[in-house]
Amino acid sequence: MAEKKKDEEKEKSWMEKAAEKADREEGGRKARIVAHATCSKCGKEVEEGDYIEIRGRLLCAECYEAELETTIDMGAAEGAGAG
Repeated sequence: MAEKKKDEEKEKSWMEKAAEKADREEGGRKARIVAHATCSKCGKEVEEGDYIEIRGRLLCAECYEAELETTIDMGAAEGAGAG
């Protein structure tokens, strides 16, 4: 029983170290979290949790919604062409 607990502790320690290493590397999870950012479309300042990252760009909720509508409209237009 003590051996199993020891193995679990080793695994947990290894996983924590691996996560820390990934976060230090370029593009790690923590490197992508931005406390204050600017919407790449309208320039509005947004805080963490108030933006969406799409295709490497940060968008505020309004610009994201507008982009979704544009994407949906373009998809409908492509399907409506003469066959």
